[in-house]
Amino acid sequence: MMEAIPECVAALVEQFRRAADEAALSREARLEAVSAIRRAIVPKRKPGKKKNARIDSAYRDYQLGMRGLKLYRKHIPNFRKLSRWRRKAEQRRLTGNLQKRAERDRKRQRNATNPPSELSPRQSQVGDCRSDKLA
Repeated sequence: MMEAIPECVAALVEQFRRAADEAALSREARLEAVSAIRRAIVPKRKPGKKKNARIDSAYRDYQLGMRGLKLYRKHIPNFRKLSRWRRKAEQRRLTGNLQKRAERDRKRQRNATNPPSELSPRQSQVGDCRSDKLA
C-alpha cells in the first residue's frame, strides 16, 4: 500500500508514525489524529442531492409550457398502467417537484426591487419593500 503513494507523502506518514510513538499515543488518540488529518486532506463532496435526469427533462418541457396529461404521460413511467390513486399521487409528486424548481429558479434570479439610490425614508437597507418584510 505504501508504494501507491508519493514519496513525500510516505515520508510524512513515517514522520507522523515516529511522532506518535515518541508521544506514546493510545490507539484511540492515534485514530483521532488520523481522522483529523483525513478531514484536513480529503475534500468534502458537494452538498445537496444529485439532480434527477427525468425531472430535468420534465422541467424543460414545463418551462416550454407543457402542462396536464401530456406532461404526465411523457414523464411519468407507465402512467397508463397505474391505478387511479397511484396516478394521482405521481401527478402531485411531479407537479410539486416542478413547481419547487421553478420557485428556486425565481429566487435565484430575483434582484433587489429598489437600488440603494432609491430607498424610501422608511427602508433602511436594500431589498423588497413589502410591509411584512420591514422591521
